[in-house]
Amino acid sequence: MYRGLIHFHSYYSYDSILSMKQIINFALKNDLNFLVLTDHDTINGSLELKEYVKKNKIELEIIIAAEYKTEYGDVIALDIDFEITDMNFDNFVSEVKKQNGLILFPHPYVGHINIDKIAKYSDLIEIFNSRIDDIKNHKAAELAKKYNKFVYFASDAHTEMSLKNSIIEFEKCASFKESLLKSKVNQITNYKTYNFEIIYSQLIKSVKHRNFRLFYSVMKRIIKQLITVRLFKVI
Repeated sequence: MYRGLIHFHSYYSYDSILSMKQIINFALKNDLNFLVLTDHDTINGSLELKEYVKKNKIELEIIIAAEYKTEYGDVIALDIDFEITDMNFDNFVSEVKKQNGLILFPHPYVGHINIDKIAKYSDLIEIFNSRIDDIKNHKAAELAKKYNKFVYFASDAHTEMSLKNSIIEFEKCASFKESLLKSKVNQITNYKTYNFEIIYSQLIKSVKHRNFRLFYSVMKRIIKQLITVRLFKVI
């Protein structure tokens, strides 16, 4: 049985500072045997994670992947060997297929245009994202049904606390990629992200990008949510 995580972020992403050690410790503590780390616009996080596992002789399968911002929005390329740089959607699809990878459609109703076209060319659609509200997750499930697509569940974790939000399992019947497409994916844990974690990731982004306008906006949001007692509530 495959047990692990698909779609989460490390310090290679502009809005996370999650370390490889934290990720591996979580995986070992929760008996995971695979990880699909999907940093923003780079496979370098996956590559370092794979090297970390190899160096420390840890039995954990690491699938090289990344969440790229195409012209239509974020799309995940899974099981690729080389970085993809062309963000024209049609060219992006061609490059992923040329590398014999899979295309995953994360949080379809947040930050995307031409949703139906992305869905048509995707191999799997994300129908649960712990950072997204239930209405949008439900719409994603309906989208997957419409196009008869395989589905998966994701924490989209940017913090250590969120890693637990969506552990998945599916039957191991061949390679990871083949098993993902042939087996039913089951969600073992189902938790939502806290508002303060979302804000924290935006705060990290403002600091990494030295974006003082974003920093000011985030600070105002923190004050507002403290006043309305929403900061420590889930999405």
